[in-house]
Amino acid sequence: MLAAMRGDMLVDLLHLFRNLRRSPASVTAAILTLSLTLGAGASIVAVVDAVLFTPPPFANPDALVIVGVTPVDEPAASPRRVNYPIFEVWRERAGLLATLEAYEGTNLTLTGLGAAERLSVTDVTTGFFNLLGVAPSMGRPFEADDVGRPVAMLSHGFWRAQLASDPNVIGRQIVLGSQPHTIVGVLPARFLFELNPSDVWRPISITPDQARAGYPVSVVARLAPDVPSTSLEAALGEVSRPAGPPARVATIPVVTAITGSASSMLSLLAAAVALAMLIAFTNFAGLLIVRSIDRRRELAVRSALGARRSEIVRQLLLEALALVAMGTASGVLLALWMTPVAATLALEQFGGVAQREVAVNWQVLAFVAAVALMCACLCALLPARAASRRSVVDALRRGATAAPAELRSRRVLVAGEVAVAFVLLTCVTLVGQSLFRLLAMSPGFDARGVLALQVSLPGASYSDERAVSFYSTLQSALDGRFRPGSMAIVNEIPLTGDTGRSLVSLGPGEIGREAVVREAGPGYLDVMRIPLVSGRFFTASDNSAGPPRVVISESLAARLFANERPVGRQIWLAARSQLAEVIGVVGEVKHRALDELPMPTAYLSALQSPSRSSIIVSRSSRPEGDVIATIREEVARLDSSLPVYRVRSLQDVISASPGVPVRRVLTATFMGFALLALVLGTIGLFGIFAHDVASRRVELALRIALGADSARIVSSMLKQGAMMVGSGVAVGGVLSLWIARVFSELGLATDRVDGLSVTVAATTLVIAGAAAVLPAARRAVRTDPLIALRSE
Repeated sequence: MLAAMRGDMLVDLLHLFRNLRRSPASVTAAILTLSLTLGAGASIVAVVDAVLFTPPPFANPDALVIVGVTPVDEPAASPRRVNYPIFEVWRERAGLLATLEAYEGTNLTLTGLGAAERLSVTDVTTGFFNLLGVAPSMGRPFEADDVGRPVAMLSHGFWRAQLASDPNVIGRQIVLGSQPHTIVGVLPARFLFELNPSDVWRPISITPDQARAGYPVSVVARLAPDVPSTSLEAALGEVSRPAGPPARVATIPVVTAITGSASSMLSLLAAAVALAMLIAFTNFAGLLIVRSIDRRRELAVRSALGARRSEIVRQLLLEALALVAMGTASGVLLALWMTPVAATLALEQFGGVAQREVAVNWQVLAFVAAVALMCACLCALLPARAASRRSVVDALRRGATAAPAELRSRRVLVAGEVAVAFVLLTCVTLVGQSLFRLLAMSPGFDARGVLALQVSLPGASYSDERAVSFYSTLQSALDGRFRPGSMAIVNEIPLTGDTGRSLVSLGPGEIGREAVVREAGPGYLDVMRIPLVSGRFFTASDNSAGPPRVVISESLAARLFANERPVGRQIWLAARSQLAEVIGVVGEVKHRALDELPMPTAYLSALQSPSRSSIIVSRSSRPEGDVIATIREEVARLDSSLPVYRVRSLQDVISASPGVPVRRVLTATFMGFALLALVLGTIGLFGIFAHDVASRRVELALRIALGADSARIVSSMLKQGAMMVGSGVAVGGVLSLWIARVFSELGLATDRVDGLSVTVAATTLVIAGAAAVLPAARRAVRTDPLIALRSE
C-alpha cells in the first residue's frame, strides 16, 4: 500500500511539472503577483508585529502606567509632568495601590572621548529600574546612597560604540556637563525605554531651589495586583491640588503611551495589506479557473480513462499549492530585503517606537505561510470542484469554451478586484488631499531658508550673566559674518511641542490663563517673520538691567484684555512669580501641530531669562553647508567644548510635525497597493477577454462570415467590460463610504467621499478597463473566418 501511495505521488509530481512547464507565462505571472503582494505584506506585518504585538522589555508591562495631570477642559490630553514635590506626596499616598518612580530627560555634553558630543540623558529615581524589572548586565543598579553623587549607568549601545565594549568599564569615569561621573552599571542589550531613549542614566538629585521652583518630572507607576488604574487616580486626586488651572489626575498604560499615533497608522497599513492580499488571491483564483477551462479536454480524457474525481481534485490542488509555495518563497526573500526599508520609512517619525528592531521573524513567516496555504486551498476549490463534476461528453464537445457558471465566477472575481482597487484609489485621494490641506495650513511663520541649530551651555560653568554674554557675543559675531538681523536664539522652535506652560493673569491671585512661554532673543521675530500686530519686539536694551518685559500673542491679548490696548499694561507670570510689562503683540504660532488651534503664547526676553539650552535660528540665502560651518566656527571660537548639534531646516520640522508623517506614509502605502490592484485588475480583465476571444474563435468566425459588423462585436465586448467595471465601482463606492468614516474618526480625512476622490478612482479604473478590453476586441474583429474554421 505504501508503495502504491509513493507511486501515485510520483505520478502527481510528474503531471505537476509537465503542466507548469506547458504554460510558463501564466505561471510566471502568478508567482510574480504572489511574491510582490506577500513580500510587501510580510514587511508591513513585521512592522505591525514589532510595534503592536511585541511588548516592551519590562517585567509584566501591562501593570505599568504613566501618571500625570490633564486639564479638566482637555480630558483626552496625554498626562502631563508634575512638580517633584507633588510626586513625593503621590508616592506616599499611593501606599499599597502602586509603586511610583520618576524620570526626566535632558541633554549633556560628553567630553574626553574625542570631539565634544551631545548626549541624551535621563535622570531617574533610584528605584526606577527595579520598578521596570530590569537588571544591569554589568555592575549594579542605583542605590539610595547614589542620590547627590555623580554616578551613571550606560546603555548597551553607548558602551559598545563609545567605550569599545570595555569589559572593565565599571569604575571608569566619563565627563558629562564638565563633571566626571563614575560608571556603576551597563544596561542589557535589549533594554530600551522608548518614552525617552537615552545613552546615559543618572540618579535624580533635586536641590532645595529646584524643589521650590517646581522641578518637573514624569511619573511611572506599577499597579499592585487586581488594582485598577481608576483607584490610583482617585487616591492621588484627593491629595493633588496643584496651584494651576483646574486639572485631574490621569493615567495611561505605558504600552499605549509608547505606541502612540503609530497604533492607528499601523492598523490602517494592516488593512491595506489585507486588501492587497485579497486582490492577489482573487486574481490567482481567476487564473486557476482559466487553467482548468483550458485543460477541459485533458481532464475529460483522464476521467474517461478511469481517473477518479479525488485524483483530479488532488492534482489541481497540488498545482495551486505549488504555485503558492513558489510565490511565498519569493515573497519571503523579497520581505527580508524590504523590511528594514519599510520599518525606517514607517517608524522614523514616531518617537521611541522608531528605535525598535523590526525583522521577519518566525511569527511573521508562520502568518504569511498560513494565509498563503488557506488561500491556495480556497482558490483551488472552485476550479477543482467544477472540473470534477464535468461531463466527459460535454467537456469534449465544448473544448476550451467556458461553461456559463465558470465564466460568471471569473467575472465576479474581476469585479471584486475592481471594487478593492476603487477602495484603495479612494484611500489615496482622501489621505493625499488631507496631506495637502495640512501642509497648506499656515504655521504662523515663514520656514523657507531657515535653519535651526542647537547649542547648550553647561549650568555648572555658565551663570545667567555669562550665558547672556555668550549669546550676545555670538549674535554680534554672526551679524558680522552674515546680514545683520539674520540670526536669533529661542529656547524651543514651533511645531516641536508646547512644553514650558505657565499661568498668565493680570495680577497675583486673579484667575489666570494657561499660555506657552518661550524665551526669545532680539531679532527672533524678524528671522521667523512672525507678524507684529502692535508695539515692538525685543531689542538689546531688554536685558537684565531693565524691568521684566514680555511680548504676547493675539489670542492671549484677547483673553486678558478683551478690547483694551495691551501694550504698556502688566501681566503676572505665575511660573516666575513676577509682573512683566507687555511691549508688543504678535501673530499666532502653532506649537504642536498644523491642524490644531494655536496656543496663547508669551515671549520672554532671552537676555533677561536666558535658557542654558538654546536654538540658533538663522535665515540666509547662502548654502546650508556654509551657514552650518560658519556657526560652528563662531561657537567653537567662543567655547571649543560646546558642540553644535541637531541641525535641521524648519521645512523639515514642518514635514516631521504631528499628523504629517502618518499621512505621508499612508499615502505612499495606499498608492503602492492601489497601483498593484490596478495592474492586477487590468490583467484580470485582459485575461478574461483574451481567453473569451480564444475560446470563441469559431463563433466569431461564423458571425464575421455571415456579415456581422465589427463595431457590433467591439460594442458587445465593451459592454461586458463596462458591466464588470461598473459593478466593481458600485461595490467599491459603498465600501469607500465606510472607509471615509474610519479615516474621519482617526482625524486623517473628512467624513465623506468627495467628488474628486470618486472621479479620480472611477476614471482611472475606466481607463484601465478600456486598455484591457480594446486589445482583445481588436483581435476579435481581425479573426480570419477561413483560418479559424479550418483549424477546427
